[in-house]
Parts: sequence; C-alpha cells; structure tokens
Amino acid sequence: EPIFSAGDPSHGIYCIASGTVAIRKVDAEGNAVLVQLGYPGDTLGYRGLLLGENRRSSAEALGPSKVCFVDQRVVRTLLDRNPALGLQFLRRAAADLDDAHAKLVQNATFSNRTKFIHLLLVLMNRHGRTAIDGSRVMQLPLSRRDLASMIGARHETLSRIIGRLEEDGIARFSGRTVHVTRPHSLLDEIKPTPLG
Repeated sequence: EPIFSAGDPSHGIYCIASGTVAIRKVDAEGNAVLVQLGYPGDTLGYRGLLLGENRRSSAEALGPSKVCFVDQRVVRTLLDRNPALGLQFLRRAAADLDDAHAKLVQNATFSNRTKFIHLLLVLMNRHGRTAIDGSRVMQLPLSRRDLASMIGARHETLSRIIGRLEEDGIARFSGRTVHVTRPHSLLDEIKPTPLG
C-alpha cells in the first residue's frame, strides 16, 4: 500500500512503528527502482520537508505496517523548541550520506554475486530465523526483481547468481523462501582473500 509518491508535496514526516517499507526512485527510463528498505524506528520524508521540496521518492508498505504521520507544523514546532531534535536530524542525514557512499563503493568494487550475498546477509539478519539444526531460513520480503534492483543487476543476472549459489550448496531458494544450511558459508563468500 502506498504511503507517499514521488512528486507529492512534503507536508510532514512519517515514522515507521512496525512493518517493512520499500523506498523507490524512478530512473531515467521511468522504472521504479528499490533503493532502500525502512524498518521500525526509521523516519521517512524528512529530506523533502527540511529542503522545502516535493518528494523525490515513493514509499510503500510491503506488508502489514503501522506508520505514523507528523504534520510539518508539528515538526517545525518540535524543532524550534528542541534544538537537540534538529541535531538528530542532522546526524541522520550524515548517516544516510555515509550509507550512500558505502553503496557507491560496493557497486564499484564488488561483483554482483558479492553484492547479492551481502544483501542476503542484511535481510537474513532482519527477517531470518535459526532452525533447530543451526541452519538459517528466511521469507524474503522482496520480489526477485526488487532484489536485482537493489544490487544494480538485471533480473536475469540475479537468476544466474541464485542458480550458482544453489549449485555451490550455499543456499536453496524456493519462491520467496531462502534456506542456508551453513550460515558461515555466506560470510566466507564476502571475506577478503589474503594477498600473497
């Protein structure tokens, strides 16, 4: 269910109380690209509000979610009366900028396979559970097309990566269910290899 769309006026901010929210941007060809996931405790839409601009992205709940809206007048009053809150927004903006820089470095230096394994680890940490035998199981909150867009790859490329991970015995994929028999095998895949 949509929360807001790109181009909408920024009349306030949204706070995620529960659930998972997809933040999407439209590329030059008009395709909606998933750029980030929002989780409980995250604040959405603050950049457009602080800059006085329309929304540059869209947000949609990926499942049952509780999202609170705080009107811009209330936000401004809170910021006027509590300078520490403004500092928190500044810290959040700086952290988001650091994350964006880290993603740029990943996209420039990691293979698609490594980027996908890194994404699987992040998602497994949020959405996975440990089975009795020590393996990890997760219901993916995203479609394969969204997973591909998050690593900057085509859907077909992701399908090949998934096939190789299954051939290598690292993970099994069945619909949106991912089963990793040896969770350390994912970590082993992204460890840098020693030189020499």
